[in-house]
Amino acid sequence: MPYIFPRLQQIISRGEDLPTLPAIVLQLHSVLDDPKAGAAKVSRLIEQDPALTTRLLRLSNSAHFGRPGPPVTSVQTAVKRMGLNQVRAVCLVLAVVKAFGNGRARFDHEEFWSHSATVASLASRLWEWVGDTRVIKPQDAYVVGLLHDVGLLVVDQYFPDELSALLDARGDSDAPLGPLEEEHLGIDHGAVASLLIGRWQLPAYVADAIYHHNHPDTAHADVKQLAMVLAAAEAMTWQLDLGMPVEGRPVQPAAVLLRQMGVPAEEVRAIIDWTYDAYAFATECVA
Repeated sequence: MPYIFPRLQQIISRGEDLPTLPAIVLQLHSVLDDPKAGAAKVSRLIEQDPALTTRLLRLSNSAHFGRPGPPVTSVQTAVKRMGLNQVRAVCLVLAVVKAFGNGRARFDHEEFWSHSATVASLASRLWEWVGDTRVIKPQDAYVVGLLHDVGLLVVDQYFPDELSALLDARGDSDAPLGPLEEEHLGIDHGAVASLLIGRWQLPAYVADAIYHHNHPDTAHADVKQLAMVLAAAEAMTWQLDLGMPVEGRPVQPAAVLLRQMGVPAEEVRAIIDWTYDAYAFATECVA
């Protein structure tokens, strides 16, 4: 029996103090999947959450979207300025960050969410090239990318001593965290995340792809490509110095995964600058 697994099962089954996705996340995701949804409908939904409204207005007036003229003061104008896909991403990031709180101090949680949002953007972009978008949409790949490391937050919250001992034992090495978790804790943070996400109203492939993102070769055929996209996106952030130091280097280099999926080399070169822009925007979102 895995070392932390019995206690983890008890925590998950009780559901006490576990993070839950705000209802607005699921509602917004559903509304934005409707091709007939316009700025007015999306705005009415966002306006139900005052905190989300405030952050969205602040972002729409930031340097990233700043344009000449008076500042944006209405959600509908902000939605039109930013575009529906960008609004979806921003709202998901802000709502999920709020759900998980600040956590403990073994790693930088602002850096964690900036990294997660960047992986989400990359996963969405890669999925457009190599995924079956008739079954899983790029925006769904974004959700998978955003949530892929939340198991680390659960371990950080409920097993801080075990996590500290593991990180102290690793020392200054950049050894991959996943295999060390499996060795010392009996379960890696991808599997922890899948247990938590299984409680939420999300498609099963979300939890399955996240479960396998540290070892995509073991994934079932129906989620293997998505798990590989997720692993490749995370490996790319590491190679661009946008990874999470606590996670260590990827098990497989990005080039290996991208080649296996058939991503053209010229496309990879084209998204490097875009990735830095995505990270800058993600950092602005969670600040």
